[in-house]
Amino acid sequence: MEKPRADPDPRPTSCPTLSNQRIKYHGFAVLGWSAFVLCSLVGIFRICNTLDTIIKSWRFPSISTDRSESSEFSWHTSPAYSHLQYSPCYSSLGDFQCTRLELPLDYWNGTTNATLSLAVIRKPAVVPITDPRYGGPVLVNPGGPGGSGVEFVVGAWQMLRHSFDSPSLEDPNGKFFDIVSFDPRGVGFSTPNVHCFADSGLDQGWQLRVMEEGVLGASDATFGRLWSMAKARAGSCSLPLGEGKDIKPYATTAHTARDMLELVEKHGQWRENQALAMLSPTHRNCHGSAERSHVAVDRSTLPKTLKYEPNNENILYSGGSYGTYLGLTFAAMFPDRIHRLRVDGVVDADDYRKVLWTGNLRDTEKEVHQFYYHCARAGFPACALANDTGETTASDVEFRTQSILNGLLHNPLPVIGPNPEVITYSDAKHLIFAGLYMPTINFPVIANLLAGVEQGNGTLFADMLRPYHEIACQAGSDAFDNTLTQFDGATGVLAPDATMAISCADGDDQSWMTKEQYSKYWKELANISPAIGPMWAMFRMYCIHYSVRPAHRFTAPFQANTSHPILLMGTTADPVTPLRNAFKMSKGYPGSVVLTQNSTGHTSNSVYSSCTVGHIRTYFHTGELPKEGTICEADELPFGEPILDKAAAPSRNAVDIKRIYREGNAAFLRSARGFTGALLAQRGDMRGG
Repeated sequence: MEKPRADPDPRPTSCPTLSNQRIKYHGFAVLGWSAFVLCSLVGIFRICNTLDTIIKSWRFPSISTDRSESSEFSWHTSPAYSHLQYSPCYSSLGDFQCTRLELPLDYWNGTTNATLSLAVIRKPAVVPITDPRYGGPVLVNPGGPGGSGVEFVVGAWQMLRHSFDSPSLEDPNGKFFDIVSFDPRGVGFSTPNVHCFADSGLDQGWQLRVMEEGVLGASDATFGRLWSMAKARAGSCSLPLGEGKDIKPYATTAHTARDMLELVEKHGQWRENQALAMLSPTHRNCHGSAERSHVAVDRSTLPKTLKYEPNNENILYSGGSYGTYLGLTFAAMFPDRIHRLRVDGVVDADDYRKVLWTGNLRDTEKEVHQFYYHCARAGFPACALANDTGETTASDVEFRTQSILNGLLHNPLPVIGPNPEVITYSDAKHLIFAGLYMPTINFPVIANLLAGVEQGNGTLFADMLRPYHEIACQAGSDAFDNTLTQFDGATGVLAPDATMAISCADGDDQSWMTKEQYSKYWKELANISPAIGPMWAMFRMYCIHYSVRPAHRFTAPFQANTSHPILLMGTTADPVTPLRNAFKMSKGYPGSVVLTQNSTGHTSNSVYSSCTVGHIRTYFHTGELPKEGTICEADELPFGEPILDKAAAPSRNAVDIKRIYREGNAAFLRSARGFTGALLAQRGDMRGG
């Protein structure tokens, strides 16, 4: 298998280098361009009336990949093992454990004996595995395709723990879980990676060129140029690599689902070995220190919950967005291996497999109109696009928003200063696209920035754009070994390629589609959703030119009688995974139930709901599903107004929980590079959704 390199990377990097570069959760509310940047919001969130206050008040933790920072663990030097052998990692950010797991590149066809190295991370439960309240590992996936599970767990562990664990550690009947994730094959710290440029500087320069072309429909020339650029990039990415180095034919969701089954089995082995070690007797050595005895514990004395049962270990899984496609694929492939499986923000698997991308947009305009409605409801100054005198209607806000967009189409706003900038129509379109994912945080920011443009002041907008117009990369081998997005200037270069490789290989071959046929297609998507249709159509454009066909992909129906019923979830106004998808996919899995959250935003995590969290906990603790037709309300509305008794002030605990969910959802979106993030990273406007 490919071993981590200790020697300098022989590939050239022409961009300026930043030695000891750190990857930062660095951003401002919508900050740019879809979920990638939405996801950079990990930090202190404050709903403020001005974006300036928001920007100045936030601070963000860092994830460092500098191999010299810690002697505990390094993704770049750690070997891969055939079993789980965890080591402490990211100690400055909390109690995390990491390892590399060696797995076959090809499970089915015998085309190669090569292996891959899967990057795995664990946030240990708050109780030891020998505690009767230990619930096992919940395997989580943030979406994508191309999302980093490592990044997700580091950024969102508090939200995840709150969703799964009992509220009190003192509860004798509670349940407490490990949180485990991984970078899927071809993604992040797993090796080999999918990347289509040999030079990181040229890649960033390429993405800046794509960004300047604008969205489809921004000009008469945009379509032809983007078509040619997609053909060049996807065609180059289709070129074969050497034996054991080319992950692309083996990067489908079916392969990743099989990796998850292997990970579940490996955890069962690890659990038993840890239990045997922890339960072995201790004795005092000559220095008075306690040591484990070399006397082996009889395996037969272990509780059944701790024993490893080969080929009988079942999964606890939670996935959002594309992670729902992964989860439902696993359920269809291995229906007898389900202990708990929850999917949130459900993808229409048939639509995805046909590479249509139309089923995602059925509720997009519904949420856009929620922006207009809530702006009018909250009024001025909570919403900067509301009338500052008199009443405001949703139609007033819509007219004002569209007038600003139309004005930018032919008259971009110049910004004069030490670093000159220009705010374009495409910039504003991406701003709105981004804001739909996390409306309680981002709707006020959209309003602030657009109102500034209307007044001829693009300073704050320009400040937000600046990091996406800079080029910087790491020195040495980290430049390409690291794929966590660098929000302090460097453009993420790997996520869009992994997204393309996975989604195109999952889907039917698209090489039959001509330029003329695609032109009709993207206009159809623009008709379904004027807000984001032209941007969403870019997924298919890349698949038309990507010629790699998979060694194996899942083509069977999404139907199965699972060993335990599945929980599907969604919001009533999700911009890219409409609730109807959950009800459609539920029909293929008897006994499954759909839980509805009456809110806007992408997945139920986009706004905190104590009702929703209660049902999630009950499901993971006892297996009990909500009653069919259950609808949960959110605990707050966009523009900062809580849904509660106004006579009673919210408790500090309630405020902290909402903060945790905002930070966690930001990490979810940031790490889920695919459905929006990679799309716009391909456009150069965003990185990492």
